[in-house]
Amino acid sequence: MQAQPQLQRLLQRQGEIQRAMRRPGGIRITVERELYAIREELKNFPELLQALPSHEGVTHPSDG
Repeated sequence: MQAQPQLQRLLQRQGEIQRAMRRPGGIRITVERELYAIREELKNFPELLQALPSHEGVTHPSDG
């Protein structure tokens, strides 16, 4: 299944960006836009996201 590696990559990158946002200095606006693009892309995998346990620092698109 191609969706799982892509989903894993998206969730990992989302977590990296969210952690970077919490650090002093934050992130660049282009990286923040990437985060929103990732969240939109994650909406294509609702059934896989439901099957995953909740990860710390990872926001599911339905969470906002």
